[in-house]
Amino acid sequence: MNLFVSVAMVAPAMVLYLLFQIWPLLGGFYYSLTDWDGIAQNFNLIGFENYITLVTDSGVLVPLKNTFIYALWSTVLLNILALAFAVGLNRAIKGKNLLRACIFLPAMLSPLVVGYVFSFIFSEPVSAFGKLIGSEVLSNNLLGSLDWSLYCVVIGTAWRMSGWYMVVYLAGLQTIPGELYEAADMDGVGYWGRFRHITFPLIAPAFTINMVLSLERAFKEYDMAFAMTGGGPGNSSELLALTIFNESFTNRRGGYGSAIGILLFALIVVLTFIQMKWLRGREDNARS
Repeated sequence: MNLFVSVAMVAPAMVLYLLFQIWPLLGGFYYSLTDWDGIAQNFNLIGFENYITLVTDSGVLVPLKNTFIYALWSTVLLNILALAFAVGLNRAIKGKNLLRACIFLPAMLSPLVVGYVFSFIFSEPVSAFGKLIGSEVLSNNLLGSLDWSLYCVVIGTAWRMSGWYMVVYLAGLQTIPGELYEAADMDGVGYWGRFRHITFPLIAPAFTINMVLSLERAFKEYDMAFAMTGGGPGNSSELLALTIFNESFTNRRGGYGSAIGILLFALIVVLTFIQMKWLRGREDNARS
């Protein structure tokens, strides 16, 4: 009876997971083996031809490179900001709850809205400020720069999402016993020493969660890049998720877009596995 109740409890979730996760994944792999145009009901099986094509397709390799760069910088910047906010607002300061809410609020906004706002900021106020201080780099529209457009998307993402990851770090910080800090104060340990030997090792689980989630989110990023740059200029800020959309719907190459989607899925799985293995090892070392 207990087994029946347990199965009945998890069955709805399993059905939804199979219906909305596993089935689309299998369908995507099937379509990646075809020449489907994304609309027609008739298509042909072509085997792994799409996968062979994307290995040498610069229209995929450049966005793939951009995605790795974006994932690296956004993951690093997001976690630095989130941890700094969390440590600062975990102290007994006046109005800290209001400050927490203000920092978290951007995460509740639509990424498309935030992207369009930052598109205006980089094209107008930043340009005007650059001319005011005589900066040649800032005086031009950074979103129109081959060198800076991708990093503008990173900055916009960091502003929007750092509050979300801050909450995870705050949850980890509040599990640290205050007695450890009191003992460190008695031993004359400074602020950096307390952070290095107490705070950072003891928030290892929160650090693991944030690193994995932020990297996974970065590889699936679409909205911010679409709203801010549309992948341009050229394809200097085009991310792989945007390439999937363009190939599947704009270029009407649904089978090829599905193959790129399977490639993205495989990358996320492999990188998450490697990241989890390394970070779990760090957690074990922190406990010992």
